[in-house]
Amino acid sequence: MSFNKNPFLDNYHNIKNTETNFNIYNTPADYSPQDVDQRENVLVILDCSYSMDDKVRGNRKIDIARDVINDVLGQLPKNINMGFRVYGQADGGLFGLDGCKATELLVPIGNKTQNAISAQLKNLDAVGWTPICYSLDQAINNDFTRIRGRKRIILVSDGMDTCGGNPCDFAIDLMKRRTDVTIDVIGFDISSEPEAISQLKCTALATHGKFYTANNAAEFTKSLKNSLNVQKEVEGKIFTK
Repeated sequence: MSFNKNPFLDNYHNIKNTETNFNIYNTPADYSPQDVDQRENVLVILDCSYSMDDKVRGNRKIDIARDVINDVLGQLPKNINMGFRVYGQADGGLFGLDGCKATELLVPIGNKTQNAISAQLKNLDAVGWTPICYSLDQAINNDFTRIRGRKRIILVSDGMDTCGGNPCDFAIDLMKRRTDVTIDVIGFDISSEPEAISQLKCTALATHGKFYTANNAAEFTKSLKNSLNVQKEVEGKIFTK
């Protein structure tokens, strides 16, 4: 297998060592043609796996994530269309067979979706497995259907894929097929998991995205704001190469 066609693939090993149902969505009616390519289409994918029930400084990680996302929604730049997908929101049973396909698009990508996302955040709990690769596949092949302009995923995860997939390999394969999708990753409370850090960091860098680490609510907020360009200054620990 040759990686020479993609600049990232030549340095793949260096990066790793450094730390279907289809739904079709129409373009919102208030778009004008000249606005489409100037807007950025962002899909937030939130980890709702059982490990998000663990606590950070006395608060459940899922509760921290809900509060942070809800707060940042109110500061969303006007040039961003946003959608919201979750995974791990359903119990997969003893062997995780159903849980490894437990992902759902709760809010399709669109303009002024903040209220819809905020409403969905209230109903989330942490109960399932971590099908990161399957969720990314569903997002790219379904959620971005008929979406024009720049496309970006913000993946929030507190660990690695628990369904046998490797999102790093998925991202590398994705870049061989298309280059119109960027993945930013926020690794939440993963400082003690070097394998998860390596896997998630590679997922971001392979797609020319950014990898953020967040160990508490404040760092999570800074990372999400930075990814969404809510504020210009670089905050927290960010890896770009």
